[in-house]
Amino acid sequence: MSQQPDPLRKARPEAETTGGGLRAMVITVAGISLLAGGGFWLNNSSNSPSSAPPVTQGTTGLAQEAAHTGPTVAAQFALIAPEHAAKALRDAGYSASEQAKILAGIKRREYRLVNLPFFDAGGHGGAVSVQSGPVTRVVLLSQKPVSVILPILISGEVQVNPVSDPGVAGVEPGALTILGPMALPAIHRDEYLTMTVIAQ
Repeated sequence: MSQQPDPLRKARPEAETTGGGLRAMVITVAGISLLAGGGFWLNNSSNSPSSAPPVTQGTTGLAQEAAHTGPTVAAQFALIAPEHAAKALRDAGYSASEQAKILAGIKRREYRLVNLPFFDAGGHGGAVSVQSGPVTRVVLLSQKPVSVILPILISGEVQVNPVSDPGVAGVEPGALTILGPMALPAIHRDEYLTMTVIAQ
């Protein structure tokens, strides 16, 4: 005697295929999530302070913005008049091609040329990079203010990053503003200072 097929099974053939497909999809999604989570953990656990990428000329700092935990300040600095910009850039050691690009940006009113004097406010020395848009200048901090001639984008934001090892105390730069010397917040490892430059 042959066994009759189950009538419920005949009435719903999709139940056989859907259940297996759904199970496979759930297992696949779980596997992908597990792999992604493991990759994220591995990536974060391998990012020790010593493996931070070096600051290079022309970096945009977009990756740094995502992890920014540093302080933000605003300060007023001396604006260099457009008619004196070429001499100021030449005296500051910019190459001929850099001068041409910056002067063209000033002419298009994309940049304002500003003098930002930095000094060592904490007495620990060190070096910082000062970045505005695609331009980065490195400053060795000392008790005597060092002028940084920098084209400032219209947004006015400048990033100050420690270049030398900031140690436990951090790098403590100061800036000579229009209103006088100003101690800036200490910058620790994996941080950078955001300065909003008000040019006058």
